[in-house]
Amino acid sequence: MKKSLLALAVAALAATSFASTASATTVYDKDGTSLAVYGRVQAVYYSDKTGSGTKADNGEVEEGSINASGRLGFDLRSQINPYVAGFAKAEFEMANGNNVNDETDSFDARYLWVGFDFGQFGQVKVGKFEEAIKYAISQTDIFDDWGCTGLSGNDDRREGVVQYQWNGYGVDVIASYAFAKNNEHLDGAYWTGSHYNDAHGDWVGGDAENVDIDYSYSLALGYTSPDVLFGPIAVRVGYLGGEFADPADHSNNVIYENATSWNPNGTPATIDGGIGYDSYDQFAIGLSWGSLNIGPYIAAVYQQRTFDLINDLPASHDDADVDEAKVTGYEFAVGYNFGNGLLVRAGYNHQKYEFGDDEAEGSVIPVYVNYNFNPQVQVWAEARFDAGSDDDDETVVDGKNFYDITNGGYNSAENVFSAGVRYNF
Repeated sequence: MKKSLLALAVAALAATSFASTASATTVYDKDGTSLAVYGRVQAVYYSDKTGSGTKADNGEVEEGSINASGRLGFDLRSQINPYVAGFAKAEFEMANGNNVNDETDSFDARYLWVGFDFGQFGQVKVGKFEEAIKYAISQTDIFDDWGCTGLSGNDDRREGVVQYQWNGYGVDVIASYAFAKNNEHLDGAYWTGSHYNDAHGDWVGGDAENVDIDYSYSLALGYTSPDVLFGPIAVRVGYLGGEFADPADHSNNVIYENATSWNPNGTPATIDGGIGYDSYDQFAIGLSWGSLNIGPYIAAVYQQRTFDLINDLPASHDDADVDEAKVTGYEFAVGYNFGNGLLVRAGYNHQKYEFGDDEAEGSVIPVYVNYNFNPQVQVWAEARFDAGSDDDDETVVDGKNFYDITNGGYNSAENVFSAGVRYNF
C-alpha cells in the first residue's frame, strides 16, 4: 500500500459524506489488499430513569437528555496466497455528550481482531470480541436500546479471545477460548467487588459485573434452513464455561464479612470470611423464522448462567449455606420490515436472578419503530414497558425487588423511552 492507512481513513471520511450506501466503503483495493471504512453518528433523546440525563443526589436520573455518539470501523483484508487470506477489524466507540466533559470523553475500542481465512476450511481470529455463546443468544437482539435485558452474554466483549468458525451447507460451527484477563465485564456477576459494612449498615465499593477471569471456553452450533414460506428457519445452541482468577485478593468477591476495622477508603482491613466467584457456566438455545431484511420475523431465546461460589462465611451468617447464584432468562421478539423504509419490532424479555433463598424477576416489553429515509439516514423511537417486574419496597418483609437484588443491574419496573436520528456511512 503506497498510502498510509491513516491517510486512507481520512480520505474515506470525506468521501463517504457523499456516499449512496450505508455499507462499508472500500477506499483501497489493489493486488489482493483492501481497506473498507464504515461508521455512524447519532443523537438520541433518553427519558428520565434511563441512566442518561441529569442525575439527582440519589443516583437516579431525574430529567431526560440528548446524548450524541459516534462509531468508526475499519475492515482490512490481504490475500496471502490462493488458499489463505489475512484479515483484521478495528471498531471504535466515541461517546460524546454523555455527561462527561470533552477532555475526558471516551474513544474506546469496541472490536479489535486479526485472523486468517482458510476458505472452505474456516477462519481463525484473535483479539477482542464476544465468545461463541453470543451466536446462540443473538436472534432476539433486534432493538437499539431496550433489548437483551433477559439474557446474559450480550455485552461480554472480552480481550484475548481465540476463535475458530466454519460454515457450510447451512451449518455454523464456532469454538472459542479466552485467556486470563483482569477487570473484564461479565453479565450477571452483579455483586462483584461489593462488601457489606456491618459497622455502617450499608454496601461499600464495587464495580458491578467486572471480574478477573482465569480462562473460559465456548462452543456454538447452528443450522439455517432454506426458505420456508416467508423465510428461513434457524436453530442455534451454545455452551460457555469458565474459571475465575484466584479470589484471594477479593477482586472476585460477592460479599465480605468484616470482623473489626476499616481502611479510610472504605475497604475492610480484616476479613473473617466472605463469598467469592469460583467458576461459571451457561447454556443457551435460540430459534428464529424469517429475515430482518424483508417481511415478518419471529425469534425466541432461552439461557441460563450459573455461578459456583466459594463460601467461607462463619456458620452463623445468614448466607453461610449459599453456594451458587443463577441468572435465567428468555426473550421473544417479532418484527416486520415493510420494504419501503419502515420497520416495526416488539418483544418480551424476562430475567430471574437467584442468590441462595433470595430471588426476584424482571419483565419488560420493548417496542421499536424505525424509518429509513435512505441507507444513510434513519430515525427511530423505542420504548420499554414494565411487564410485572418485582418491585416491592425494601421495608416489606420477604419482599422481592429485582433492581435491588441485581445491585442496580437495571430498573425494569420503570417505563422508559428513547428517540434518535442516525447517519450511517
